[in-house]
Amino acid sequence: MPPHADATSASRKTAAERKLVTVLFADIVASSALVSERDPEEADEILRSVIQVMTASVVRYQGMVAQELGDGIMAMFGAPAAQEDHALRACLAAQDMLRAARVADGGADGGAAACSIRVGIASGEVVTQTVENAARHDQRAVGESVHLAAKLQQRADPDSVLISADTAALAGAGLSSREVGSLRLAAAARPVAYHELVEARSERRSALDILSGAPSRFVGRHAELATLTHAWREAAAGSGRVVVLRGEAGIGKSRLAGEFLDRHALEPASIVQWPQAPIRRLGEPDGLEAAAATLLALAGRRHAEGAAERVAEAAARGAGALAGCAIRDLLGLPVSDGLWKGLDPAQRLTFGIEGVAGALRDMARLCPIILLVEDTHWASGVMARLLDHLASVVAGSRVLLLVTRRPGDGGWEAPAEARVVSMDALGTAQISEFLDHWLGRDRSLEPLKARVSRQSQGVPLYLEESLRALETGGAIEGAPGAYRVLDADRVVNLPPTIHGLIASRIDTLAEEPRRTLLHAAVIGATFDAGLLTAVAPVGEAQLPSLLARLEAAGFLERARVLPNLEYRFRHALMQEVACNTLTRRERRGLHERILRALRRRSDRDLPGRTELLAHHAYQAENWDLAYAYGRAAGRRAEARSRLVEATRLYENGLSAIEKLAETRRNLQRRVDLGIALPRIYLPRGISDADTHLSRAAGLARQLSDSVRHARAASMMASFRWAHGALDEAVHLCREGLRSLGGSGENEIRIQLLVRLCGSLAEMGAFDEALAIARTVESITDVENPATHGMTASPNVGAMSLRARICAEMGMRDEAIRSGATAVDRAVASGHAFTQIFAQVHLGWSLSILGHHDRCIPAFDAALTLSDAIRSRLWVPLVQSGLGHAHAVLGNLAQAVELTERGFETYRANKFHPRINAPQMELWRTETLMLAGRTSEARNCVASALSAARQTRQSAHEQRALRLAERLARESLPA
Repeated sequence: MPPHADATSASRKTAAERKLVTVLFADIVASSALVSERDPEEADEILRSVIQVMTASVVRYQGMVAQELGDGIMAMFGAPAAQEDHALRACLAAQDMLRAARVADGGADGGAAACSIRVGIASGEVVTQTVENAARHDQRAVGESVHLAAKLQQRADPDSVLISADTAALAGAGLSSREVGSLRLAAAARPVAYHELVEARSERRSALDILSGAPSRFVGRHAELATLTHAWREAAAGSGRVVVLRGEAGIGKSRLAGEFLDRHALEPASIVQWPQAPIRRLGEPDGLEAAAATLLALAGRRHAEGAAERVAEAAARGAGALAGCAIRDLLGLPVSDGLWKGLDPAQRLTFGIEGVAGALRDMARLCPIILLVEDTHWASGVMARLLDHLASVVAGSRVLLLVTRRPGDGGWEAPAEARVVSMDALGTAQISEFLDHWLGRDRSLEPLKARVSRQSQGVPLYLEESLRALETGGAIEGAPGAYRVLDADRVVNLPPTIHGLIASRIDTLAEEPRRTLLHAAVIGATFDAGLLTAVAPVGEAQLPSLLARLEAAGFLERARVLPNLEYRFRHALMQEVACNTLTRRERRGLHERILRALRRRSDRDLPGRTELLAHHAYQAENWDLAYAYGRAAGRRAEARSRLVEATRLYENGLSAIEKLAETRRNLQRRVDLGIALPRIYLPRGISDADTHLSRAAGLARQLSDSVRHARAASMMASFRWAHGALDEAVHLCREGLRSLGGSGENEIRIQLLVRLCGSLAEMGAFDEALAIARTVESITDVENPATHGMTASPNVGAMSLRARICAEMGMRDEAIRSGATAVDRAVASGHAFTQIFAQVHLGWSLSILGHHDRCIPAFDAALTLSDAIRSRLWVPLVQSGLGHAHAVLGNLAQAVELTERGFETYRANKFHPRINAPQMELWRTETLMLAGRTSEARNCVASALSAARQTRQSAHEQRALRLAERLARESLPA
């Protein structure tokens, strides 16, 4: 065996993780010509000198050289440790490479052999892993962005840098670039835009940048703003102050500072900025030199000429002659003082610090100064010394030192006497104000607002970026303050800006608490401490102390102590990023272990255990258990009118059963869930049910299962009723009843009878419909509020339909009595959608009978409940009915607005019952007539008549004809 065999076989691999990174490929142009006909050692020297330039540029910005490729390198920024500004770091490194490579020392004779390089950069998610052995150390990375960066490098011209559009977006304020083209990674792939790098600067968005860039609405923070204003008044009067805005990234520190500056912009004041950054571009002045340079603008406001001399003179007056010499030196002016020349560098630095502070104090005598120093957690050692000194001498001056920083160690910490303003997340009312201003106040936006509010948890940056992601992702469209929902349920990926920010914070943790946090995230946003012991990377004895550390560091907080100890992530997005850092393979294994632990627990000591079992069984790809628990949890959610949750659970259950063998039992299960899902879709206003129901009916026929076939026919009839295909709905109901024959399947029989009753009532066959409604009431148990597999309790549904039928037939007393009874039973059932159905039909019946003042409370109740459970089915009809009622009562402005909103909601969403369109058009016609808009009313009644004839709703057709005749008479000349 060769002597080196053992060394290369021993290796170490870290766990593979998903990371949002920026990948950089750089190579030497025409490297073959560069080394042609040279001695190998000389060729190596030439290439090595350029590779060293590339490597030094990567290391300068805390990147990692993953591989050396002979005449080039592959580097990564954001791995193995995440960086919130990885894209900007890569662009800065590329820029430095281009500048330095031109003068790289390449020849054996020591001469400077200039060469050209080209660079490609792309950002995106990769799976990364460190692989080490005695022979090499590699940082593996797999993902589309790796290939894209390589392609961009190949396409780049000599001495140029091409970057992906994602990199350009992530780099932010510090980048200038221009779009130059697009490419495809494969023939069938979508084209990817790319840019040419023009310039990269180590800059971040400051408070003044936010103000100049059309800032978002400023909400809340009144107490904090008052503190800043009070401190400014004191400073302007000659009692200088130090104020620290402390809060997590994205909490709004710069936004608050910008608002403060904007409100005092007209007062006599000078604003000086010393922004801090984690990186500094090659050749940029150091912190002290940059601070001194900012004073030139103050001294040169009236006369630019001689500004540097005036700053030096101010420093001498404020801190002594040698401090004035230090400022002259920092600003590039000649220094003739012999004493200065004899000072060592450390002494010169001290006088430089005193000079900057002294100049500020002196210049503030003429005009008070607000010195804004953002992100002092990144302050260098020199800058920290400068701020220490300035804070110690600011009293008695007209300087307000305003700094922002994140919690934790590092950078500059203010002295004890400084005023610290701790910034927390926005409250519920402030979030609502923000979302109303950004999105608008339309009711259809409420579910979306609730989702964004829950996800962002009051962090302004998360709010803004989530809303931008919704717009670019196609979930909403419109303009600020007037957006409308296109797809409320669309899943929008976490914006990369937020992902990088959160991931970099997670990666500041030591390995054990970090991995514990990642494993906890797999359990969920809220997790049981006992469950975590099943998957934690440490022993049970160590876990409490690690959780305490994570709690103290602001990652977690206690959610509950009894009956079980639960923690939750401080931010839902933190849990999302932590969980998605793990690879799917590792997550799957953790889900399996959690599933086993859950099965050993009981519902008594672990609330929500069934839902947890369903989730983790599905994620573990244990398909048998995923189906069983998914269906059980889905039924529980459906019974509680938690429609979105029920949809997800049923969809997961159906997906699971489709992965199992096609036994008779499994095919029956497919039928059951294929019917259950549309039952949830209907109240949510989702139209995509035909595929599920057709497959369910086909499988039932294949299995010769008459009961399941009748159940599928019943659900199909429900959708045909809603769509206005009344003949087909009646046929399906009668066919289903025939399929049942004399079987004892009372539940399905009740479903079919209720749907037959509703369809016949819409067709105007009121006598038959009323008889069926009374039959349903006789065979259902009034004391039992069960839904019998329907979206609403059939007993309540039949009574509600009876109320409306009686109203149409002029049976006033029975209509009102039936409607009130239905509402009472619905409320007693506690089932939300049943209550919505009852309130809608009570309001509708009262409207038909002319009790417009009494129908408004019923419609309002239906609307409130619909918002609460995210059910859109009845919303357009209710809004139109409310508008009509207000019109009759004389509230015309409100009436027209409500009616139009009803039609906007109807048109905006994918599915609303077409069967309701004629009634909505009739109410709208009467509303427009009362508002004096006769021409629009004529168009509207024509639409009502057409819609009623298409759906064969004879009662609505007759009503439309009467209104049309009335409009025609009113248009005749007197």
